[in-house]
Amino acid sequence: MSQSINIDIKTDVDIFETLFEGWLKPLHSKNARTLYQIMFKYKKNGYITTYDIEAKLLENGDKMNKKEINGWLNSLLEADLVSKDKDRGKPTLIHYEGKYTYDRWILTQAGINLGISLPNLMTVERELSPKPIIPSIQDLNEETLEDIEDLFYTAKLLVTLYKSGGKMTYVTLRKTMNISKEKLAIYSWPDSAHSDKPLFEVAVKPTSLKGQILKLFGQIHEADLDFTLTESGKAMAERLTQSKIP
Repeated sequence: MSQSINIDIKTDVDIFETLFEGWLKPLHSKNARTLYQIMFKYKKNGYITTYDIEAKLLENGDKMNKKEINGWLNSLLEADLVSKDKDRGKPTLIHYEGKYTYDRWILTQAGINLGISLPNLMTVERELSPKPIIPSIQDLNEETLEDIEDLFYTAKLLVTLYKSGGKMTYVTLRKTMNISKEKLAIYSWPDSAHSDKPLFEVAVKPTSLKGQILKLFGQIHEADLDFTLTESGKAMAERLTQSKIP
């Protein structure tokens, strides 16, 4: 019996309110994001001062006056992403020999967790984005063309055998695939590079009178060869066709 899932609507709403109206709200501003990124980059240094932050902004070519810096730091403080030390201190990120002390700031655990989580969200987004199956023509070269051709004929051979019950003679297979003797000879090796196990087997049938005569001259008659899917080949063909045969 299936179990019902109880959802606390109020709790879910509270979580979203905390996330979007709390932690993420100040990050709508580029200035707040810039300060947050500096704080996150130097989180291992512990407390850093407004003087450190001002110096790092100048290094990066960002223009923000002291009033703006304090204003956006306070918005991060209200969102519980940073906390402010009750004591002032000397700069820690840069060389400083002055006598003045400055406000000291540090990321809260929520601020650290958010910074760790955001790149993971971006990674998921990239992974879910559709990936091109076939390379664009400007990316093709002789080697990739050979790989594509090899993959195409191997897949076509598997599907052709599969749709014929898993077994065919050489002549019937070649005619069904509409492929030359030379190409079938190249792409019909059982030890396919697309699987760690053989995808099909090639066996010599009991020879007919014509075949026996040709063998006297060192030749094998086409009709004397049988192609049969292995279990690995059958499984791969099933995935390609998305169907099953008895």
